[in-house]
Amino acid sequence: MSRTLRRVVAPFLLIALAALALAACGSDSDDGGGSTAAAGVASDDGGGGEKVTLRVGTQRDGIRAVLQKSGQLENLPYEIEWSTFVAGPPLVEAAGADRIDVAWVGCAPPIFGAAAGAAFNVIAAVKERDSQENRLLVPADSDIASIADLKGKKIAVPRGTSGHAFILNALKSEGLSTRDVEFAFLAPPDALAAFQSGSVDALSVWDPFAQQALLTLDAREIAAGEPFESGLGFEIASSKALEDPAKVAALRDYLRRLQAAWDWAGENPDEWATAWSEDAGLPLEVTRVTAVRKASDIVPLDAAIVDSQQRLADLFAEEGELPRRITFTDVVDESVYGDAAGGDAAAAADTATTEK
Repeated sequence: MSRTLRRVVAPFLLIALAALALAACGSDSDDGGGSTAAAGVASDDGGGGEKVTLRVGTQRDGIRAVLQKSGQLENLPYEIEWSTFVAGPPLVEAAGADRIDVAWVGCAPPIFGAAAGAAFNVIAAVKERDSQENRLLVPADSDIASIADLKGKKIAVPRGTSGHAFILNALKSEGLSTRDVEFAFLAPPDALAAFQSGSVDALSVWDPFAQQALLTLDAREIAAGEPFESGLGFEIASSKALEDPAKVAALRDYLRRLQAAWDWAGENPDEWATAWSEDAGLPLEVTRVTAVRKASDIVPLDAAIVDSQQRLADLFAEEGELPRRITFTDVVDESVYGDAAGGDAAAAADTATTEK
């Protein structure tokens, strides 16, 4: 696509993303299948055989599409109620307020949620197989060629997200800190708009937004993935949901189905991309690339993962980005996944380690 055509197309894509963000802020269930029903699991609260409803939060992240397209939403022993949010921090907030039961978020939202005292728990880790989640982008004609060149520059990034963590680690690698740059904390669609307008010098954001900028906004990538991140995210759950044995059983089944769906997606990225584009309203040229990058595995919360999260939490605190220091293990609950997941969890962990 030529640069001139990109300038014509980009505003329409940004408008579409902004509309998605506004819808997400309301966090209502989506139309076109907001609730997936199935018979089976009865709640343990004496309700006389009532179906369990698992409230799943998403970020237009392809989760519902991959589960649907892979057949993993067939013969569910519970119902699913879907809600869509603009980024990870609102998902953690919603879990803490008992408005959702489970969601996939990046590495930083659980840290900010813990610092805010939200009532949620981290129940499993998610490893992207390419160990990449975020990208540091600059305009194609920018004189910024390296992370060191960011000193004195203005960077758009969604606060409390994996993109926030990524840029902090990148700056630290060059002996820089938050005092050496200016952050513009913006939701992803607003960050893209600021990048397009030239009001910021750089953008730190995850896919599919990063891919959107690369394809339509004359962006140039100067850093991505390791060593500034390892493609690590988390499955979080409402603390209230974890008190309900029937919900816990549904959560275990959901994680098993999600892993099976991701395994299918690894073999069928084009099919996932098409379903993702249709479900989220994202351009197919974006989801085709992102679907390949987002192949992931659900893994237990081992000591290495917990330690890396504690180091990240300490970095956020040192940079003055948290209201208080946190101990990451305070929000970890291994009862849903890990020993309870048995061999499947161990196999997933081995796969993630091998493919990293």
